Amino acid sequence: MLCQFCKEREATIHFTNVIGKNVEKIHICTVCAEEKGFDYLKKSNFEKVDLLAGLMNLAAETSKGTSATKRCPGCGRTYAAFKKSGKLGCAQCYDIFRVRLDQVLSSIHGDTTHKGKVPVRYGKSVDLSRRIEELQYELGRVIELEQYEQAAVIRDEIKILKEKDESEGRLDG
Repeated sequence: MLCQFCKEREATIHFTNVIGKNVEKIHICTVCAEEKGFDYLKKSNFEKVDLLAGLMNLAAETSKGTSATKRCPGCGRTYAAFKKSGKLGCAQCYDIFRVRLDQVLSSIHGDTTHKGKVPVRYGKSVDLSRRIEELQYELGRVIELEQYEQAAVIRDEIKILKEKDESEGRLDG
């Protein structure tokens, strides 16, 4: 397979990027990989930690507001150390580095919440419950921002969805 960038040399690095339902495949030669900054992909002892660090660097480029030297008060680990190893030091690290971790998770999975697979039979009910949870979170957020008109709209939507959830539950049970 030829390199998709130069279309001259044989592609020796094959990279698949999955974000949500979108799958992007990159087939690149070592020369183009080096030119485009993917040279870390050509290591023969490529590790998952390297991939994670690369994705974190992509996410970090979009983040200007947080410092890489911010230190976790629980374990003393910095975000830079996390980027290098791909490992957090303690449970507090999740809170301290939340903004950056959310960016990394979004770039890898397309979302920051693990939703898992749901049996088809329960899919509608679970989707409805998740939507209600999202709206309740959004309701709390707009109330904090004192956007009461929007809060009323969200409250009404939650009420409708809860009634629908209860009526469907009665049909199933």
